[in-house]
Amino acid sequence: MSKSKRIALAGNPNGGKSSLFNALTGLNQKTGNLPGVTVEKKSGSYTYENEKVDVTDVPGLYSLIARSPDELISSNLILQTGPEAPELFVYVADATQLRKSLFLFLQMKAAGCPLILTLNMSDLALERGIRIDTLKMEEFLGIPVLPVSALKRKGIQELKALIHETEPETQTKADQQLPEPEQIFEQIDQVMVECISWDQKLAFTSRSEKFDKWAMHPFIGYALFFAFLFLMFQAVFSLAEFPMTWIETAFISLGETLQSSLPEGPVRSLTIHGILPGLSGVLMFLPQIAFLFFFLAILEDSGYMVRATLLMDRVMRRVGLNGRSVIPLISGFACAIPAIMSTRTIGNPRDRLITMLITPLISCSARLPVFILLVSLLLPDEKWLGIFNYQGLALTALYLLGFLSAFGTALVLNKGIKVKNVNPFLMEIPEYRFPHWRQVGMQIYEKCKSFVSEAGKIILGISIILWALSSYGPADLSSAPHEETTLEESFAGKAGKFIEPVIAPLGYDWKIGIAIISSFAAREVFVGSMATIYHIEDEEDMKRIKDRLSQEVNPETGEKVFGTGTLVSLLLFYLFALQCVSTLAVMRKETGGWKWPMIQFAFMGILAYCSALLANQLL
Repeated sequence: MSKSKRIALAGNPNGGKSSLFNALTGLNQKTGNLPGVTVEKKSGSYTYENEKVDVTDVPGLYSLIARSPDELISSNLILQTGPEAPELFVYVADATQLRKSLFLFLQMKAAGCPLILTLNMSDLALERGIRIDTLKMEEFLGIPVLPVSALKRKGIQELKALIHETEPETQTKADQQLPEPEQIFEQIDQVMVECISWDQKLAFTSRSEKFDKWAMHPFIGYALFFAFLFLMFQAVFSLAEFPMTWIETAFISLGETLQSSLPEGPVRSLTIHGILPGLSGVLMFLPQIAFLFFFLAILEDSGYMVRATLLMDRVMRRVGLNGRSVIPLISGFACAIPAIMSTRTIGNPRDRLITMLITPLISCSARLPVFILLVSLLLPDEKWLGIFNYQGLALTALYLLGFLSAFGTALVLNKGIKVKNVNPFLMEIPEYRFPHWRQVGMQIYEKCKSFVSEAGKIILGISIILWALSSYGPADLSSAPHEETTLEESFAGKAGKFIEPVIAPLGYDWKIGIAIISSFAAREVFVGSMATIYHIEDEEDMKRIKDRLSQEVNPETGEKVFGTGTLVSLLLFYLFALQCVSTLAVMRKETGGWKWPMIQFAFMGILAYCSALLANQLL
């Protein structure tokens, strides 16, 4: 095989670069109808006629004169010289918006970049009555011009052949002077006059403009947006329920099989109580992640997401954020993990960081089993005014309090996290279009694979550590014969005893302390831990757990262990505390280190402790 050729894809945001990258290389690269979706350089390769071609997807920009850090990175990639510089640029222009697309192209041409011009979405341009004379354009520009449709895979083989036939040119970019914008606009006008014609019979009437009268309406627009969100999360919960139940059932069956087939001992205990719960904790999230990103991908690819972010920008600016933070925060009601992952669409680093930091304050579905148990102990199953269930009102109040605390925290963080340059919130509004299902599927696969391969390893490791702490105690370190270690005598039990002086002001004893420690793996573990501690065989039977806890009495004081103060304290603690290893793992992955996850963990822990302390002391 001959020496590989280095090429790069360049163009405006949302012009089809990522789609063309996928078509050329077959790699999984997110393609969304949101400007700036390619936020970092992506590389891949393909082979054509026994020649390997290395492809780089340069983040989209509008001009070589950078006005933001992202554009500066892209501009430097384009203008770089030396052995690592691309030998050829494939410029991806939107054939339906050539006037806008040609500005950067003509800058690159003037800078001496070796170029091939691809007219993406040429089929859509024809449908709209736009006729492009590619031969005349080639003659006028002096470079190869090729119509393609990246999504429909039209013109891809012709492009590969053209790349193969094009010889690398000498790099002269460093010596070139960019022309003034007025000169470039004059050239664009000449191209439009000489090479473009319009069929008036097929003249395009924008359906987007018609629908936007409703979608961007100051009242109807908000109603539509929240209706879409309501339907999306209803679908996420209802559609994910079956695969999540199937995964849970599969792991239960696997555990029963291993229980009967493996000999009794540490290996069986580790497998059943350490490894399997860890794997289950990873895979149980996948259905929600897959369905949530399925709907988010549809909203992005259809073009509606841009409208929603612009619509909500005014509301979010009141807490120092912008419209792009809306979807991740709303997604947090389902699960903080996909919600944090979805912040990748937020271009401003500060806004993205603040959104990630406050998202776990939104009450996720993992808190629901804890809330249901504690609220059922706190309030009777009766109705207020014969209509509203007391327990339902309490749950609503908890979710509302979490949402308000997230906004309050955003206000504080907005004052504390400063940036040197604040970019204005500008977004290009694309036309509506039908989602491309292959791209949607690739995006879902990429998100699920990323979660399993990155966060999954950390979740599994910590689950095994928690098993060891719950299964062994100090007595196991000695060689003297002793009975099997109980939960109270385990390292976890000792930890519960150790932290009892700290949690006693909150109204908790050492048993509740063990449940709190064990639930740092995942909040919903609290219910199972309480069932284990109080010797309730079926931890799925919420009624038995409730009855047992309601009867528990402190032997020293004679008072109920789970009194009003303790229950409200626990509710507030679980509302605010960051008790989710998965969230910490994803935060580490998304922020690139442990600094911000630890700050987030400490802040939410202090908030939870102070709130729980105040509630217990007052009640």
